[in-house]
Amino acid sequence: MNLEEAFNKSWYGKGIWTYLFYPLKPLVSYLVYRKRRHYLATQSKNKHFFVPIIVVGNITVGGTGKSPMVLALVKALKEAGYCPGIVSRGYGIDASEPLDVYSESLAKERGDEPVMLAKKAGCPVVICRDRVKAVSHLLKGSSVDVVISDDGMQHYTLERDVEILMLDAERGLGNGQLLPIGPLREPISRLQEVDFVATLVPQSQDQQIMPSKVLAINNKLIEGLLIVPLKADYIVNVQTGEKREIDFLKTQENWYVMAGIGNPERFLNTLQINGLTSYECHWFSDHHDFQLNDFPVDAHVIMTEKDAVKCRELATSNPNLWYLSVGIELPNTFKTRLFNKLEKIQQCINDNGEK
Repeated sequence: MNLEEAFNKSWYGKGIWTYLFYPLKPLVSYLVYRKRRHYLATQSKNKHFFVPIIVVGNITVGGTGKSPMVLALVKALKEAGYCPGIVSRGYGIDASEPLDVYSESLAKERGDEPVMLAKKAGCPVVICRDRVKAVSHLLKGSSVDVVISDDGMQHYTLERDVEILMLDAERGLGNGQLLPIGPLREPISRLQEVDFVATLVPQSQDQQIMPSKVLAINNKLIEGLLIVPLKADYIVNVQTGEKREIDFLKTQENWYVMAGIGNPERFLNTLQINGLTSYECHWFSDHHDFQLNDFPVDAHVIMTEKDAVKCRELATSNPNLWYLSVGIELPNTFKTRLFNKLEKIQQCINDNGEK
């Protein structure tokens, strides 16, 4: 068990060893509170953009389904007549200045998630450590009229108009404690301050969606929680792009399941719901830099689409590397609320020159 796994076991399981950090709780709470308070007191001084800014983020450590939500937002906004663009941090990339990301960009130069988003979203994508710079670059000379920030909930220098907070349906808020005792970057009260709280629930063709018990506070389901089905679309060959139906999972024995993401168990759960029964798991750290020796020579491998972006660049001799393509369809009630809010923001800009 590596250190990341040890922390997760304590945060989201029955472990208690991270409570050794309990003496740090007052200091951490103060720093988190001060950062939030400073933002609220000085947000009028932040750079304002004359387009709506949507932040998709989380308050917990690990994967929560931000990328599928970003892609679904892009699709919905396009269908409604908007021209969306995406900004991202670009994990592991020294992007002190804005960098454009294209579908043919290399993951090692632009980051795995931004390249994946560029491939699937079909809209401008820019990465930069400073998301204010990223948005400025994105809007320069483009027709983008709404910006989606992939992550950045705690990047308070970026003014935002809509906050969508993602929660993992299985792990929820863990032990409910701030880092490093628990997995929270901000206190639970933050859920009351965002515009939407959403969770993605893996769903097969015949599975009814039910809210998870872990997504509750004091045994009461989080108010206004948006439960969205995460559907497996198809399985794609990493090298050739060949697509297979989901039932392909059932036709092969002993799949080699691998992932270098924040919450691999969620990926495994999606596979199992869609028919995976014979497999062995190989988990790597989030944003793992895959090498040729990470792959078996001849086994059937199934991975996430984010990992496939990096593995596609490797000259592996195994022709049976596949990834699972997933997607979500946003509920009409959510889209109506979102579009109404965006229209009001744009009307304020048109009437007063400011939001």
